[in-house]
Amino acid sequence: MKKVLILTASFGDGHNAAARSVHDAIRLTEPGADVRVIDVFENAYGPLNTAMKVGYRAIVKHAPKLWARMFRMFDNPVAFQRQIKSARRLHRVMRRLVEEHSPDAIVSTYPVYSHVLAALYPTISTRRFKLFTVVTDSISVCSAWYLAYSDAFIVPNRQTAEVLLKNGVSGARVHDIGFPVNPKFAEPPKLDPPIGKTTPRILYVINTGKALVDDTLEQLLNLNPTCHLTITTGRDTALRAKLTHRLSSFGPRVKVIGWTDQMPQLLMSHHLLIAKAGGAIVQEAIAANCPMIINQVIPGQEEGNAYLIQSLDAGAVAEPAEVPRWVQRAFANHAQLWGDWRANLELASRPDASLLIARFIRDALKNVDAGPVLSA
Repeated sequence: MKKVLILTASFGDGHNAAARSVHDAIRLTEPGADVRVIDVFENAYGPLNTAMKVGYRAIVKHAPKLWARMFRMFDNPVAFQRQIKSARRLHRVMRRLVEEHSPDAIVSTYPVYSHVLAALYPTISTRRFKLFTVVTDSISVCSAWYLAYSDAFIVPNRQTAEVLLKNGVSGARVHDIGFPVNPKFAEPPKLDPPIGKTTPRILYVINTGKALVDDTLEQLLNLNPTCHLTITTGRDTALRAKLTHRLSSFGPRVKVIGWTDQMPQLLMSHHLLIAKAGGAIVQEAIAANCPMIINQVIPGQEEGNAYLIQSLDAGAVAEPAEVPRWVQRAFANHAQLWGDWRANLELASRPDASLLIARFIRDALKNVDAGPVLSA
């Protein structure tokens, strides 16, 4: 493997998380590879892209119904293609990046880029690279992911593969390898079950979803008096300070941290995750065999992520006010429900998916049979 260009965008955490994981996995499996992660929108639009990211976060946080309408626009081929054709700066920057780097492979973790590449290089003969599309959504997959050509579509699970197959994508190009989580998930440490002297450990992730403004946390701690709670607040330093002060009466049972790059270690060392149905965090929870209670679902792509947890019987989807009772239920009767969830996750987990994807790309560039091909 010589040169690999990994394309991402900062509209949601899943795209960047997938891109970084594929990058790290290629570095581990092919130390000599020239592999780079590039946010093409950032390169093309600079300060405007920053404003678009802020706008995206504001919409999904405060106006999820508006985002649902925007998601439907992306899922409308005519409207979507109209938007792609008008993004001339994006086309120019993409062409420049391809010409500068001359990649052997392009890995796209954002659905827009395959359409731009299709416009710039309309036939296979005009491409000097292989294109791999890593689909970061599950089940509720926007058609923008698969309506443009890609040499391979790498999907996180069988249910998502079936969506592509039903919509006409050739089975020879659909590869059910898994979601590329951080390679650190490939060797999870042993976690004792939350029974007997082992204290239940709960991870509560706060990100672009609703800020905690009610007494959910106090209810959770009071209803589960033996549990320990770790709360991550991302880069919201004001919220971190507020929660640290507000929950100080619970002493060492509560730990509030800000942004962290230790999410694999946190998930693998906690018994239960409480978070919104983001694409990356759901897949990381599955990789870590960490049951999940989803407390918010943004309409559109997150609906599929929530359904995935429910279909696996690996957790619950609940309104914020219902979360404390679900936690109590999970750990009741010697953690019977938690044990069922955990066992189901162990059957579905693919903690080494990023390493498998890296090897798949390497082998595909060598023109050998690279991985599982699904028949239509």
